[in-house]
Amino acid sequence: MPIATRPAGAQDTPAKSAPPGRPLKADSAAVLLVERAARAYQGARTLRAEFTQTLSNPRTRTDLRSRGEFFQKGAQYFAFKFAQPPEDRIVSDGQVLWLYSPSTAKGQVFKMPRAAGAGMDIVASVLKEPSRRYTVTALADSMIDGRSTRAVQLVPRAQGGMFVRAMLWLDVGNALVRKVQFTEASGLVRTLTFSNIRLGSTLPRDAFVFVPPAGVRVIDQAAMLGGSVPR
Repeated sequence: MPIATRPAGAQDTPAKSAPPGRPLKADSAAVLLVERAARAYQGARTLRAEFTQTLSNPRTRTDLRSRGEFFQKGAQYFAFKFAQPPEDRIVSDGQVLWLYSPSTAKGQVFKMPRAAGAGMDIVASVLKEPSRRYTVTALADSMIDGRSTRAVQLVPRAQGGMFVRAMLWLDVGNALVRKVQFTEASGLVRTLTFSNIRLGSTLPRDAFVFVPPAGVRVIDQAAMLGGSVPR
């Protein structure tokens, strides 16, 4: 087998890197793609998509899987309507965030400050001024549901937010978010994969309406926290 050789005294050529304070070319391209996604979502009147979700807890080494439909209207309203588990719902009604999960917490519903949904709200939180609020790093390309996507990592520049890292898989063709993964400070990882994404689609009239079922205890954390949480 031939062995590669080089002249005596030759030195390794150092890998190219960006000058201090200047992002690599790949990261600059990632920033442009994220900004393009932000414009697409911020400019859309409504958003509707099917989703699958996996919640991974490294402490308990468990994965909880679910699926359903996602709705968004502007920066104030979003909702997850679960088909499995069938009664679970997450609703941001413009004032508060409702977390109703009878599959894991029977007999109660959490009423949270709206900002508590930052780790689930792609439009109003993640894609709001992304290049200013996050350090954006380019990752590998991949295929999702037959679509070419580019993965990017977003790390918040400010501390105390609802997640410490987010990874987005953005459609190279139309900049739509095909997949997103949030890592919280606790180590919990939330992965959402979207399909059948429709911008400007008609939404159900009650998409952002939640009325606690009779007999369910409402735990009003919005009142206890004064209507806000760290972002």
